[in-house]
Amino acid sequence: MKKIKLVPAILIFSVCLSGIFYWGFQVENATLAANKTGSKQVDDFILHIRVERIENGIRVYRSIQYVGDESIEITHYTPLVSVSLKNKNHDFTGSPVVKKLEKGNSYHPHGSIVINSPDKGTYKLYCKARFSVDGEEMVIDHVENLIFE
Repeated sequence: MKKIKLVPAILIFSVCLSGIFYWGFQVENATLAANKTGSKQVDDFILHIRVERIENGIRVYRSIQYVGDESIEITHYTPLVSVSLKNKNHDFTGSPVVKKLEKGNSYHPHGSIVINSPDKGTYKLYCKARFSVDGEEMVIDHVENLIFE
């Protein structure tokens, strides 16, 4: 009879102990302190970045806007605007894409990108747009400081 009562007690104790360890050592990712927007103009192009807090990370929207007077064609690889959190890791691949732009056009050929939340702290979001106009390479670099709490 004592053995039968001892087994449930050991089981309950083990479950409680496991729960305490899980709760005590659980690593929670931080959340973005505030949504951010940024832009940078180079010649007739403006790089636009918007960073929004989402569950377990951030969503980054990115585009370029053409503000010149004449219509133009740009050529780019994928992605048009690369973003990377913490490190300057930019990779442009694939076949060239040609796009005609008129004054005021915003161009965002790729959807938003989701990045998992890091630990608490301040991090740099590196943004780089790379494309060419009439054979001349254009690069727009932008860095946005993000705070995770």
